[in-house]
Amino acid sequence: MMTKHLRLFISSFILLTFAKAQNNNADSTAVATTLKTLLTICKTVDFTDPKTNELGMFYKAAPYIIYRGDDKARAWKDFANYTKPEEKKGVDAVCIRINESVNRDSSFTIEKYFTKKESEGKWHVLMINYTKKGVAKKAAFAFLKIGKRFGLGDID
Repeated sequence: MMTKHLRLFISSFILLTFAKAQNNNADSTAVATTLKTLLTICKTVDFTDPKTNELGMFYKAAPYIIYRGDDKARAWKDFANYTKPEEKKGVDAVCIRINESVNRDSSFTIEKYFTKKESEGKWHVLMINYTKKGVAKKAAFAFLKIGKRFGLGDID
């Protein structure tokens, strides 16, 4: 016969496991939504938007991309600031890379989601399958959570 403490422990363990699975589902959905939004922003530049002429083609993407520059206080802990020339270059480079890869295939698929702890934090990785010029390709889009939002930190 199970003791009261053992039943309580087992019940707590099951609830924690369920809660963790629910968190992973919520995180994976949020990461996939962030990716989809970023892909759309990079692909569809609105040239009638006055800010596009003022700031640059990919200014809307900056809030979805993690700052990776030399400022150690901000690196991996903040989003890119498109008004700063070096960060603008980085954002533009990410959008160009996206447009030259995954955005070339409207039927790309998300193959897998997983997390990995690194010095920068907990990475949320989406493995993407896409086709470029008839050749099957793979890419890993890695996101970090800053506050309540996810941002793209790396593409492999």
